[in-house]
Amino acid sequence: MTPEGKAELDKIREVRGYTLPVHDYLAELDPEMLRRYGALASYTLFGPEEGRAMDLKTRFLVLVGVTTAVKGDSEGVEWAAIRAIENGATWKEVYEAAFMAALPGGIPAFEAACHTFNKMKAGKGRVDLKVPEEDVNT
Repeated sequence: MTPEGKAELDKIREVRGYTLPVHDYLAELDPEMLRRYGALASYTLFGPEEGRAMDLKTRFLVLVGVTTAVKGDSEGVEWAAIRAIENGATWKEVYEAAFMAALPGGIPAFEAACHTFNKMKAGKGRVDLKVPEEDVNT
């Protein structure tokens, strides 16, 4: 990997706290493409709320639903759920966002998200779940 590719990965980690395999491959393929993709995704997900129609909580709830509907990987659903909760969502809101995905994506898509939520609540997710104790059991 080039120094430019590594630098772009470091920028993404700084903003998001993680990188995905797609970032690693783009860093090798074309660091400039990774820079542009990373900037767009970071702004779309984490950009300032001023002038935006949705706050961070709502953006991440939408992402829970979309990731569930397209049968995204469990890490994507988990990541979106954690970010939604960190930004003020309750578990019930996360469940509803995932359930809304059952209409276009089917009940199996929602069921897969439920398995991810169970792992998270049991402390077996990929990321430490930092939510209020009273919310964990809802």
